Amino acid sequence: MQATYKILGGDGKEYGPVSLEQMLAWVREGRVNATTQVWRSDQSAWFNAVQLPELQLPPQPVPLAQTGGAMMANLGHLDARMRSGATWFYWIAALSLINSVATLFGMGWRLIVGLGITQIVDSFASRLGGGGLAVALALNVLISGIFVAFGVLAYKRKLWAYAVGMALYLLDGVIFAMASDWLAAAFHAFVLFRLFSGFRAAQHLNSAV
Repeated sequence: MQATYKILGGDGKEYGPVSLEQMLAWVREGRVNATTQVWRSDQSAWFNAVQLPELQLPPQPVPLAQTGGAMMANLGHLDARMRSGATWFYWIAALSLINSVATLFGMGWRLIVGLGITQIVDSFASRLGGGGLAVALALNVLISGIFVAFGVLAYKRKLWAYAVGMALYLLDGVIFAMASDWLAAAFHAFVLFRLFSGFRAAQHLNSAV
């Protein structure tokens, strides 16, 4: 048995049932468009007319305002990810300096996010007395400054800064792994993941803008 059709008109009233031929005539007349609600007798729900292929209606284009809005939302999300990743370079620099100050003043604690290389510098300096401590602090300020520079450049979506910074931080994590400091090594892995997320977001932003 051939299916019949009903439509829901703009006045809220139902029209039909009619045959497929009559529906196609309504399409040609403009009485049925893509968003017209249609009930087909062999279905159990109302559908947009465009969802019924036999009505031969072209798919509706997505309004430009909607696509633009979705694109802007996606770019905003990528920018937030990129900035979040870049911020970790600042954290690495700041907390490494805190570790150095704590070590040089004999406080007996450190933060796991800090750099291993600065801790090695501090360890050697502690054996050299006051002059060595001053040199160690200067070296650690320089090392931290390099990571601050990576952060500044990463905020500007310089992919090479992300890449070089991640490579250096990975090598720094190897120091902890070799010392069997697995907690610090694991935290390095977490920070590297966040940096890589920022790197990928910066890649997408650079290709989109």
